[in-house]
Amino acid sequence: MDLFLVVLNILVILLSIAGGVLLIGLLYRGNTLLGLLIAEKKNKNNNTEKKI
Repeated sequence: MDLFLVVLNILVILLSIAGGVLLIGLLYRGNTLLGLLIAEKKNKNNNTEKKI
C-alpha cells in the first residue's frame, strides 16, 4: 500500500510539473502572438500614414 502511495505521489508531482511547463508555454506563446499583433497594427498604421 505504501509503495502505491509513493508511486501516486511521484505521478502527481510529474503531472504538476508538466502542467506548469505547459501553462508557461501557453502564456509565453500568447504574449508573443499578442506582441506580433500589436507590431502588425503599428506597421499598418505607419503604412496608411505614408500613403496619405
